[in-house]
Amino acid sequence: MEEPLELLTERLRLRTPQIEDADAIQSIVADPRVALSTASIPHPYPEGGAKAFILHVRSAASRDRRNLAIVLRDINQLIGVVGYQTRDLEAELAYMVSPIHWRSGYASEACRRIVAHIFDATEARAVIARAMADNKASEAVLRKAGLRWQSEMPVALPIRSGTFPTSFWRLDRQEFRRL
Repeated sequence: MEEPLELLTERLRLRTPQIEDADAIQSIVADPRVALSTASIPHPYPEGGAKAFILHVRSAASRDRRNLAIVLRDINQLIGVVGYQTRDLEAELAYMVSPIHWRSGYASEACRRIVAHIFDATEARAVIARAMADNKASEAVLRKAGLRWQSEMPVALPIRSGTFPTSFWRLDRQEFRRL
């Protein structure tokens, strides 16, 4: 397990999740608006699943893999999770934010900060991400974080029992330096 990590933005603290965060995370992922807009969060979400998630991401944390709680700095409230996993010198970005805080710029702010961390702390040559093509808000977050649309294709999502149009996004290290 890596050392705890904390990254700051103007409004947010991105930090290693704690067991005490389980109830807040559980309530976010249990919301069908969150779960059904992702490729990996089951719905309904299993009871106690957030605690297992926290234990897993803490034990798996490394320079090339992190999941951080997104916390509002002014009121110390957990509103989501952002993270990445690096494979073959590409770091895949993923995030979720409570619907209560959608359209407030928090997801974009968290993603911009974690992208900067990825390029600072890892050897990744690029940050990549995927979004369900009908999730225009998520695509906007990725665009605001500096990623560019690459392609769209159908992707089988067994957890959703179907195949869904998915957009693919990318930001190369050299392009990040120019931003």
